[in-house]
Amino acid sequence: MTNMDLESIRQFVLSDEEIRKYFLSLAGKENSGQSARDAGESPDRIPMQQVCPENILENYDRPAGPDYAALRKELKAAQERADALERECGRLREAVSQEQAQKNAVMEQLEVFAPIDSAMKIYKSLDEKSKAATKNIFRDTSPDAFISCGAQKDSLANLWDYGRTLAAYGSEECRKIDMLFCYFVSLYNLTFEQPVYTLIEPQEGDRFDEDIHVCLTRGKRISSVSDVLLRGYRVNGKTVNKALVK
Repeated sequence: MTNMDLESIRQFVLSDEEIRKYFLSLAGKENSGQSARDAGESPDRIPMQQVCPENILENYDRPAGPDYAALRKELKAAQERADALERECGRLREAVSQEQAQKNAVMEQLEVFAPIDSAMKIYKSLDEKSKAATKNIFRDTSPDAFISCGAQKDSLANLWDYGRTLAAYGSEECRKIDMLFCYFVSLYNLTFEQPVYTLIEPQEGDRFDEDIHVCLTRGKRISSVSDVLLRGYRVNGKTVNKALVK
């Protein structure tokens, strides 16, 4: 509250008879009680006319002045701190935004290498027997050599043949070989304008077709495919190996 506000209130109080009497009564009771206690007299014997409303308002002004200035100073300092924190928050938000943009750019670059990363994880998950059996295909397991060795025509044929051997013996490793075979087929096709290899990819529930399917369920004829162990393939439209199914 400014000095002008206090002065306006002072003038208003002094000019209004009812407010003036109210302040007189309050001050009279307080002062008469204190005087009575000091003199050992009853508060009723202290004349109310000794109290001046101007003094009452001055008593309100005096303690309020220094306290108000101190509060104003604290408020200003707090506001300055708040402004500084807001600027710091803005700077941090901008930094986070830039970091997120860089992260997104890196993630987009990593997506390019996701297929080869997945293929190498599949190869590394093979048991030691399968790794030894495919040593003639993957002579080096560094990323570059892994791609170069796998995406060869002879490597594709050898890889599929090994998958067929595993499937015939009921080894679940044939499913991993199937995934590797399909990955390297996609790489091999990239070197040609038109795909040379096309996969035979039966789906569960498909009608069994002897022209493109081989059933590995011994002693049982099937009418529909319930499981695919190794996908087949064609070369330039000619079926080379049928899909192995149950």
